[in-house]
Amino acid sequence: MLNFLVPIIIYFSYPYSMDRGWTHPETGWEIYSGTNMCLFLVEEIFIDNELAEINHHDAVGVFYNDECIGWAYYDDYITIIPTIGDDGTNPQFPTDYEQLKFYIDDKSHDQILYLQSLLEMPNWTSWGSHTIPISYGCTLNLPIQTDGTCPNTCDGDLNNDMIIDIIDIILIIDIILSCNECDDTSCGDIDGNSQINVQDILVIVDLIVGN
Repeated sequence: MLNFLVPIIIYFSYPYSMDRGWTHPETGWEIYSGTNMCLFLVEEIFIDNELAEINHHDAVGVFYNDECIGWAYYDDYITIIPTIGDDGTNPQFPTDYEQLKFYIDDKSHDQILYLQSLLEMPNWTSWGSHTIPISYGCTLNLPIQTDGTCPNTCDGDLNNDMIIDIIDIILIIDIILSCNECDDTSCGDIDGNSQINVQDILVIVDLIVGN
């Protein structure tokens, strides 16, 4: 299998040599190529419990910190995403065993969703190839349930453990600190005012005290 994948990676890396390549028109995600590459083979993706759309519709992006290191349009059999790493002169790109984040651009709803899996997502490795069998994107960006389905309500139980507690408050704080444009489509807007802020924390506190 590895002998089959190496020529593919070389194919993607040779013509561009550290230059910017294709740009995803809707998101601005860009493909870079270079001397250190890693290949991700993404199989089935579900968005709100339905298969993602093909034919240059939905797109998958791979990120290291806030830097897009590769993307590809979702395909119905397998989506091949070559990604770039640090060759010693590009610290904005990952080195071996760095953690990544995977996203899908849901074109139908004009929303970028965080991809989750019931399996551990692979890390970046130089000249490696990793398969992600099934992954999930949820419109509310809630954690998936143990059967891989997306919750369809946001009632204060952000981690979906059926208990509203301090963990949910911590998750709200994390959303406030990390999300620049969160609105009422993001779970965390408990009071429904299209903002995720301290008021939502107070609502959860009231729910905890009430319980």
